[in-house]
Amino acid sequence: MKPYLTALLLTLILVPAALAQRTIDAKELFDRINRKEAVFLTGVTITGDLDLTELSNKRQVKDGRWADGEAYESTVEVPLSFRDCTFKGKFLAYKSLEKQGRPWNGVAYSAHFSEAVTFEGCTFEDESAFKYSDFRQRALFNNTAFRKEANFKYSKFRAAADFNTVRFGGYANFKYTHFDEAITFQKARFDQYADFKYTKFDEGVNFRGSRFGEYADFKYTHLPQGSSFAEAVFDGNVDFKYATLDGRKFSPGR
Repeated sequence: MKPYLTALLLTLILVPAALAQRTIDAKELFDRINRKEAVFLTGVTITGDLDLTELSNKRQVKDGRWADGEAYESTVEVPLSFRDCTFKGKFLAYKSLEKQGRPWNGVAYSAHFSEAVTFEGCTFEDESAFKYSDFRQRALFNNTAFRKEANFKYSKFRAAADFNTVRFGGYANFKYTHFDEAITFQKARFDQYADFKYTKFDEGVNFRGSRFGEYADFKYTHLPQGSSFAEAVFDGNVDFKYATLDGRKFSPGR
């Protein structure tokens, strides 16, 4: 009987502890990253807003003496790996604050990633902002869902990037984004506005089997040789005005 009671007590103690480990507060996660501890999480729910623009290595890059305002940059210096994780709050690698009485001359904060990042099978339930972020190593977002806006405007991907089977439930903002290496959006789903206007692809981009909902904007986009829209579906309006494929005018029907 005693062994049974002992086992039961251990179960009662360990089960709540195991359940607790499935949830982590964004502040605790921020502190780990700020201490330069590599992050490898699987099946975890992150509660609260994770703001990576306020790391201790934050530095000023614009002083605000001119019309373009102040700017600060932080750098995530450790690998980040999230698999089957859910972000309940905002994921901020960018934010902008207005100065009182001077909305045209505010303060911008951005975060860069010097090591590899992985978001595989994850869900962003709130805003995700990677505007101006510099991804210096591999960046994987495959099979991930963005419930609201996914803001990658002006971001730069210096190594391989993967957005296969990603679901963009809100505005997918890749305007002016720069991809140094081949990029794949194979079987991605864009429910609303897919904005690739002025996006720069140095190597081929793969949209094979992707589906575009309300609006797909590829105006002024240069698509290198090897890019593919095979089996892609456009349910709404499409704009390929001034877009080129290997230097020639391009439209997906040609």
